[in-house]
Amino acid sequence: MPRFSDADLEEMREMGASEDEIEALLAEEPEPEAFEVYPDNWPAVQLYLSAYGQFRISGTGQVLGFDFNAVDIDIRRSQIDVDPATWEKFKVLAHHTVSTLNKRSAS
Repeated sequence: MPRFSDADLEEMREMGASEDEIEALLAEEPEPEAFEVYPDNWPAVQLYLSAYGQFRISGTGQVLGFDFNAVDIDIRRSQIDVDPATWEKFKVLAHHTVSTLNKRSAS
């Protein structure tokens, strides 16, 4: 998943970032590694990728978890079929994401 979305890049431009600065930032972006997703896990991965970024963050910058109200809205609007097994798999992905993000910010 790219570190910056098109909306992020547009916001950078609106805030005065030059195209050279944006290009330099994008050049730092690592090439993503391919990985396999088992078919049974694909709906949870789709939900995760759709809702990624919908986090609750503390005043100190600690990621508290996904904002499940925002995730629920995303589920309805993107029309992803979320059965109980998919929801449980999504929560596992969410837990590991929060743990990883907080470890990175602590170092």
